[in-house]
Amino acid sequence: MDESLIVDIAIVGLGATGVSLLSQIQDEVYNINNAKRPTIAVFNPSSSFASGKAFGDADTLHKVNTPPWMMSVTNMEPDKFGHWLHNKLKQPSGWPARLEYSQFISQAYHDIRLAGILKIHEYKNNVIAINRHACGFSITMEGGNIILGRKVVMCLGAQAAEIFPGFKKTPGFIEHHLDYQPDNQRPLIIAGSGLTAIDAFRYAWAKGKSNIHLYSRRGYAPTCLTEMNNYSPIHLNWRNIVANSEKSNNALQTFTQLLRKEYSALGGKDEFKQAMKLLWAGKQKSYFKYLQSRAENADLPWQDVLVSTRPYMHKLWNAMTLTQRQKFSSEYGALWAAWRHPIPQEVFSEMIQACGDGRLQLHQSISEPKYDNGQFVLLTRQGKISANYFWDATGGSQNLEKMEVPILKILIKNKMVEAHPCGGININPLTYECIVGNYPTHGLYNLGPLSKGCLFSTNAFWFNARCAENWAKQWALSYVNNAERERS
Repeated sequence: MDESLIVDIAIVGLGATGVSLLSQIQDEVYNINNAKRPTIAVFNPSSSFASGKAFGDADTLHKVNTPPWMMSVTNMEPDKFGHWLHNKLKQPSGWPARLEYSQFISQAYHDIRLAGILKIHEYKNNVIAINRHACGFSITMEGGNIILGRKVVMCLGAQAAEIFPGFKKTPGFIEHHLDYQPDNQRPLIIAGSGLTAIDAFRYAWAKGKSNIHLYSRRGYAPTCLTEMNNYSPIHLNWRNIVANSEKSNNALQTFTQLLRKEYSALGGKDEFKQAMKLLWAGKQKSYFKYLQSRAENADLPWQDVLVSTRPYMHKLWNAMTLTQRQKFSSEYGALWAAWRHPIPQEVFSEMIQACGDGRLQLHQSISEPKYDNGQFVLLTRQGKISANYFWDATGGSQNLEKMEVPILKILIKNKMVEAHPCGGININPLTYECIVGNYPTHGLYNLGPLSKGCLFSTNAFWFNARCAENWAKQWALSYVNNAERERS
């Protein structure tokens, strides 16, 4: 242990959120006059250092479903990613590849280092333990090296527990696109209907010749991104939610009542009813073509309604009780995932083609999948499916206590973090400080997807970047105050 070096901030995990946090800290330090520059240690395995697994571990096929203007690492340069794309690609598509964003993150980190405002110490290694120490915390890496830090911010990205642990060592079970064999022509089952499942479909469809069966428990299918949002909600907006809170202390009830009122106001001109009618009738290609046609004409008012909740959904989530949050997840979670998170039109076109070629079918499961006599077997509303390959593209479970991540296991054991009932780590939603038994673990913070149970919107990078900005501002205020006390 090198006790001569005690860093002011240790950032554990240097993917998109970690780099954004560094950038936001740099922005704040720039405005601090006559203050000692903070020392910062960053920890991440070399394979994904300053690129992140969510973006850097993707295939060239995989795209983001967020417009470039929402993907800046700092609000000081909101159009930076868009300009970077244009300069690099000259004619960039509207929906860039994940690998392109990974390269942008790496460039952003390089620029931060080059500026020299922050004193950054790099550790390209896994952190296996964080423990309390007299100075704050000790951070232990693989190999036993230990660094001390006054504050620790975890930016660990999307960690998850296994959904199908019984399939782990089963032949034909796939968890990553590199596990899929491109020459494979045998049937493939893909579990999930969200963005991870769409990535799995695109890879299998482009690289192999399998007939693909995409399934989920609720049976929802992907939806298509509109060219622009033309419909402005009349009833469901933040002002009405706040005003109605005076009449009811049930935040979920207020939200759902306004949502239903908004749906009625559409007067049958929405896309939801007809699309679901086609889907439930088994007309899957017609479902895709119907939504694509309306998307091309920017005529998806129901999508517009749901997308309009983006700026305030985390505040509404915080206003809900635990029971209300759990009810929302149970009753609306699957619908929200499909209709609130649509996919780009060019990806949608691939699904239409795959349906037309007979290589893609969507299903609603009625039982858990099983492995029997060398095949994966799934019972669906359309009948029994048997396949040689099964791809878990659900994104996993957010049950913290079941995650096989050494650093999290030690933090739970040492009562430095606890699981949130809605998933991930329990934190203070205002300060991002970890909480155990209603008491904060002072100096230990979490940003990113593992805060989903408390913040809801953490699957979106733009939201995590906003949280990073808030944390940096709070830290800067504390840092300046401490410096002034030391001088006086």
